[in-house]
Amino acid sequence: MPRRLYDLCQGPHRRYHPGVPVDAPAARAPWWSLLALPLLALGVWTLATDVPGWDALWYLFAWYSWLLIVDALVYARARRSWMAAQGRRLLVLAAWSVPFWYLYEAYNLRLENWYYVFALRDDRLQLLVSVLAFATVLPACLLHAELVAATGTFAGVRWRPLRVGRRLELALAALAVACIVAPLIWPRQAFALVWGATLFPCELVNWRRGGESLLRDLSQGRPRRLLDLLAGGMLAGLAWELFNFWARCKWIYTVPFFDRLKLFEMPLLGFLGFPVLSLGAFATWSLVEWALGPTAATGGRPRQQLRRGVAIAVWLVAALACWKVYQHALGHTVRSRRPLLQELAALGADDALRLAGAGISTPERLVRAVERQGVAGLAAAAHLPPALVAGAAAQSRLALHKGMGTRAAGQLAAVGVDDVATLGRRDPEQLAALLRALGDATGEDVPRLVEVRVWVEAARGRTRPRR
Repeated sequence: MPRRLYDLCQGPHRRYHPGVPVDAPAARAPWWSLLALPLLALGVWTLATDVPGWDALWYLFAWYSWLLIVDALVYARARRSWMAAQGRRLLVLAAWSVPFWYLYEAYNLRLENWYYVFALRDDRLQLLVSVLAFATVLPACLLHAELVAATGTFAGVRWRPLRVGRRLELALAALAVACIVAPLIWPRQAFALVWGATLFPCELVNWRRGGESLLRDLSQGRPRRLLDLLAGGMLAGLAWELFNFWARCKWIYTVPFFDRLKLFEMPLLGFLGFPVLSLGAFATWSLVEWALGPTAATGGRPRQQLRRGVAIAVWLVAALACWKVYQHALGHTVRSRRPLLQELAALGADDALRLAGAGISTPERLVRAVERQGVAGLAAAAHLPPALVAGAAAQSRLALHKGMGTRAAGQLAAVGVDDVATLGRRDPEQLAALLRALGDATGEDVPRLVEVRVWVEAARGRTRPRR
């Protein structure tokens, strides 16, 4: 729960958990920590050996194992498992995490600040993968903040109490409205404000209604929870982007003005959004806790049941909204699907079958086989002309380049771009214009200018090309 991020007792590393005596014996280490390394190893294996389909799930393997590791680190430091302390509330937290993140996916339909590549072929399976990934957003923000709190880094920090009066409330309310509305009206100029769309409205309600509140902490001169959340959010963001960098099914950023200087796939200044996201995660969960928690001070059990009923109804409406956003994202934010060998324009159906008979079942394996055996060796093994194998390998590299996929690679080939080297020599604006003309002629969905820029920059070596 949010309050577990914060309260102290008798020193920087002794933590007080509501309802648990300070001198109670430490809880046993959580058994699920033992799953972390095997889960991570399984993910690495599927990625390194290119297990078809499963290699696209690397991010889930890596991220879930990392969260187990962080929980184990919290236990090692504070002798308490954050996950165990949540109990059944962890499931509620995960359930609310899904609409929490889908709100940002809805905004991104307008902002176009990121897009997804190499999504799974089955839309229902992709939905399950997305839900499993998004269900970790709120837990991850709070868990990383818990890790920072366990170190006691900000244990002794005190500030002058903040006076929270009517003027400040009105200013925060105006900021909340700006964060909700401005990104929709001016998506290229005000996109950064979107990260406050959950923070300021929820925080104001928490302050006014008596829930766990950062404003209340600051009004009492206690900034530790705020600092723990900020630092934890940055730590979570670094881990998120590290695992995403190596993933097949991943997201790629197209943030205006900051698309050159990157760490992993994220523009450097974009990392500032993660601490704010962490604050919004805390404020949102605190509001949900207030809605679901005890209400002795506000009317007793009937009022509590009413609030819980409203919260459940809101979640059901939010779940329906998530489904609609997902459907729109499939056609707008998902820009490529997991590439298949038989989709390469350079290969016919019989050619793909011959390569499969030689143990080459995916574009990734085709590229590796050519690098290992050479074009002549693979052509002899598959009983195919060397020129055909060379062309298919070049097109595979193109399809794998920054996740563009086989459809976009075929469209690039149709406008004279047959390989990554040629792509790096083209002007993004001119190439995007040629692709638009191709789309007008064929009726196909063609790559957007922001995608073409990503590909060309990577082909020129200005950003590291990762699949």
